[in-house]
Amino acid sequence: MKPIPNDYRIRSQMPLILLSLLLICLSTSNLQAQQDSPFPLELSSLNNFEYAFPEGDTLRNITKPVFLGEETFIARLKQRAESLEFDQSKDNEPRPPLGIVLCGGSARAYAHIGVLKTLEKAGIYPDFIVASSMGAIVGMLYAAGYSPQDIEFLIQALPLESFFTPIIPTNGGLINTEMFRAILRKIIGRLDVSETAIPIIITAEDLKSRQQIWIAEGPFDLVMASAFAMPAVFEPQAFDQFILIDAGATTIAPVEPALQFSNRLVISTAFYNRAMNFSSPVTVINRSVDIGKTRAGMAGIERSKALVIRNDVENLSYMQFTDPDIIIKKGEISAQNALEQLDLISRKELENAPPSGLLELRSKMHENLNKTIRDLQSGQQPSTSFTLRGIPILRLFDPFTLMPGETGTEARIGASLSFSYSKFKSDLSYFNALYPDPGKVWAIETALRVNPIDSLNVWLTTRLWGDYTPTSILSHNTEYWEIAGRTSLMKVYEEKKIGFQAGGDIFLKMDFSIANWQTCAFFHTAIPRKYKKFGPPIQPWYTANLGGFAENSVGLQNAAGLYGSLQGGFDSKWVSPKFRAFSKVSLNNQEFMESKYDGFRSSAARKVVTSNLITNVEIPFSPHELYLDISEALLLKGFELAPFFDTRWNSTSDESFHMDNWAAGLSFSFEARAFGLAPATMTFYASYSGSKIITLQFRAGMLLPE
Repeated sequence: MKPIPNDYRIRSQMPLILLSLLLICLSTSNLQAQQDSPFPLELSSLNNFEYAFPEGDTLRNITKPVFLGEETFIARLKQRAESLEFDQSKDNEPRPPLGIVLCGGSARAYAHIGVLKTLEKAGIYPDFIVASSMGAIVGMLYAAGYSPQDIEFLIQALPLESFFTPIIPTNGGLINTEMFRAILRKIIGRLDVSETAIPIIITAEDLKSRQQIWIAEGPFDLVMASAFAMPAVFEPQAFDQFILIDAGATTIAPVEPALQFSNRLVISTAFYNRAMNFSSPVTVINRSVDIGKTRAGMAGIERSKALVIRNDVENLSYMQFTDPDIIIKKGEISAQNALEQLDLISRKELENAPPSGLLELRSKMHENLNKTIRDLQSGQQPSTSFTLRGIPILRLFDPFTLMPGETGTEARIGASLSFSYSKFKSDLSYFNALYPDPGKVWAIETALRVNPIDSLNVWLTTRLWGDYTPTSILSHNTEYWEIAGRTSLMKVYEEKKIGFQAGGDIFLKMDFSIANWQTCAFFHTAIPRKYKKFGPPIQPWYTANLGGFAENSVGLQNAAGLYGSLQGGFDSKWVSPKFRAFSKVSLNNQEFMESKYDGFRSSAARKVVTSNLITNVEIPFSPHELYLDISEALLLKGFELAPFFDTRWNSTSDESFHMDNWAAGLSFSFEARAFGLAPATMTFYASYSGSKIITLQFRAGMLLPE
C-alpha cells in the first residue's frame, strides 16, 4: 500500500480543523462577554412572564396589533401582483409589491401631496399605502382614486379646519368632526376602505385595549376621522368594539404594517425638528409627547431600509393649514432631491405601473369633484348624521359690519345646545352680551338653519332679551322679543360668485307692540379674495351688492330706498391696496338712523339722515409668509398693518348731501389659530376724526373684505 501524501491528509482533515477553530472563536467571544458584563447573561429561571401575565390579562396583548380586514387586504394585494408585469430577476422571481408610507405631522403632512406628484412624474405608483394621522387624509384620498393635483385643489377650495366644530368636552374631545365626515361623504360617497382603487392600511390606537389597530376595511369617513383624532383635541371615534384615536400619539411613522408585506418601500416624513424654548410648560408637554412617538418612528424607518423622503417642513408649525401651496411645493422638491440620490438601477427598481383603470377612474372623479366643490361653495349643506352636543359661545369683539337678520356675530359669552340632522340645524342658547345696548344684556335664543333645496339657505332666530335687576344678576327682567330671519341663494361659477340675499329683524316690546324693524335685499357678485403665493404677482378681487332697504329706526318714520356696497383691491407679495364704498339712500325722504356697523372707523356719534355714504381706503403692508408660533399651541399669521382714511357723507331733511366727518388712522389685523381650528381674525385700530374724537377699538374680522 502506498503511503497517503501529507497534502491529501491535510485536505481531508480541513473540515474538522475549520470546525474546531469556529468552536474556539465562539467560546472565546462568549467568555469575553461574560468577563465584560457585571451580571450573568442567562437568568432563564427568572422568566415568569406566563405567570405574571396569564392568558386573558388585559396587558398581555398590548404589543400585538389588531388587523381589521387582513384577509381582504392580502387578497387585493395578490390580485394587484397578478395584474402587473413584474420585471423578472435572474431566478425569475417577481419583485415585492411597492409600498408607500405617509407619516403624520398635521399641516406638515400636506407635503405628501407634493411627494406623490413627483413620484408619479418618475413613473412610481404604489401597490399599497400605509398612513396615519394627517398622512391618512392624503393617503386615503389618493387611494380612493384622486390625483395629487385634485387633492391639492380640494384642500385649497375647502379648508379642512372650517368643518371642525368646537364643543363642550363631554365626549372625550374639544372638537366634533361630524360636519367634516358629512362633507367627506358628499365628496366621496359611502365608500368602504376595502373598495379603494389602491389597497391601504390606516393605523389608529384603541383606548380600551391599548392595542394598535390596523384598518383595511370600514366606512371611509369614519376611518379617516379615527386616523386624525388627536387625543383630547378631537373626539375619539367609536369603531366596532374599539374607541379610536390618532396613532400619531405613539409613533409618527407607521412603518411596521408596511414591513409585514414588503421590503420595497418609500417613506415620506413630516417631522417637527426645530429649536424650541423650554421655558413654557406647554412647550415641555408638547416635546415630552413628541419624544416617544418620534423615537419609535425613527426606529421603524431605520429598520426598514427604505427610500426615505425627508420633507423639508420640519421648521413649520403643525397648525399651518393656510399654507398648503408652500408645504406641497416643499414636498415636491424634497422628493426630487431624494430620487436624484439614487443610481439608475435603484431608480429603475422603484418604477411601477399604475393600477389598471386608475387613470380612467381619476377622470370621472375629477369631474365629480369640481361639481361637488362648486355646490359646497355655493352654500349646499352636506347631510349630517344625528348629532347633539353642547357648544361654548365666546366672541370677544363686535364685527365691523352687520346686515339685517344676521345674528350670532355680536360680542357675547354663553353656551348652546346644538342639534343637527340631515340638512337641518337647531340651537338653544343662553348668552350675555359683552357690550350691551340698554335692555339687551342677556338673551335666550332659539336658532334654526335649513337647506331645503340646492344652495338655498334659510336662517330663523328668536330671542328674548332682558336685563338684570340692580340688586342681583340672578333676577332677570325681560325687555324685548327679537325675531330675525335671513335667506341666501348663491352660485359659484369658476372664480366668480353670484347670488341673492335678504334679511330682516323686528324688535317687539313685551306687550308685542313694535319697537323698531329693518330689512334689506340685494343681489351679490364677487371674485373672492384669496391670495395664492405661487399665483400672479398682482391678484385682483372685488365684491358688489345692489338692492333695497326698508326700516323703522326713527320714531314713526318708515324709510325705504336703495342699498348697495362696492369693495375691491388687489393682493401682491407685500402691499395690498383696498377700497370700499357703502351707501343707503331713502327714496321716500323718510329718515333713518346711521348704524354703528356701517364700517366708519370712529366712535363719533351716528345721526338721523335721509342718505349716507361711507368710503374706506387703506394700503396694507401684508407679509403673507410671516407667522408666529407660540408654544406649538397658538399660531398667529395673516398680519396686515394699514394706514387708512375713511369719510362719511350724508344728507338730512335740513341739509343737502355733504361730507359730514372723516377718520384717519392705523389698523393692525391678524389671524389667531389654536389646535388647527379655523382661524379667528381680529383687528385693532386707532383713529382721529374730523369731530376731534380719538378712537381705540378691537373688532372681530376685517373691514376689507367683509
